[in-house]
Amino acid sequence: MTLNLTPSEAEAKITQVDEAMGNLRTLAGKILDSTETMTSGSWLGGRAQIFRGIMTQHADDFNYVIGQLTQVAEKGKGDIRTLVSHDTD
Repeated sequence: MTLNLTPSEAEAKITQVDEAMGNLRTLAGKILDSTETMTSGSWLGGRAQIFRGIMTQHADDFNYVIGQLTQVAEKGKGDIRTLVSHDTD
């Protein structure tokens, strides 16, 4: 199996990965911000606190997954650059 990827194609793929990861981080932030807005305004009481706790845990889990995906993405980006540099040598 051969890999045919020019340096510009590789950088375009890496840019796509970076944009997708940025979008994922933005979405995670929006979810937490929405939870804050909902539970710090007119919705108060025990159920609001329970909801906030659940959503905070979801946000923590989401951020953990984002961290793991970031590690995979960074390794993949490095591997792509290495492969492309070997192909151009």
